Amino acid sequence: MKNFYTLFLILFFVSANYAQQSSKTLVVDKAWVNESEEWSDFTYAGQIVFSTNPSAEEGSLRIGNYDFLYDFCEGKAKFANKATYSAAEFAHPRKLSVTTDKQGVVNSTYEGTLIFQSDKDYYSVIAVVTLLQKEGTMLGVKMHLKDNDRREYAFSLKPNS
Repeated sequence: MKNFYTLFLILFFVSANYAQQSSKTLVVDKAWVNESEEWSDFTYAGQIVFSTNPSAEEGSLRIGNYDFLYDFCEGKAKFANKATYSAAEFAHPRKLSVTTDKQGVVNSTYEGTLIFQSDKDYYSVIAVVTLLQKEGTMLGVKMHLKDNDRREYAFSLKPNS
């Protein structure tokens, strides 16, 4: 019987720890696009959603919004199922730099692969993503294609409630 209680306690602590590591979903509060060194507001149909998973590689995230992702990739992917543009994963990030501003916001810049995948459809591009965090809370994201730094996107984030 003692082994049963020990097993129960171990399972309880493992499940509690796993629950704390669940993914965090953030929605875009405000969005900007920088073209030709001029920032302007922009909006797309539906919400742009970023998801992070603490058990994944540092800097990796998942992005959801068909219109934004289609625009970000300049419509270059020719998918059999157009819904493949609905979500992409920023995977295999390689940290390029980390800076902290005067307000304590940490800017971590990563280069990685933005992957679109669904059934037989697959497309990937190299992207540069900067995550803005303060005290463990993600405040914003900036991103652009590696081969097109003339067009950059910036987002302020809020938790999905």
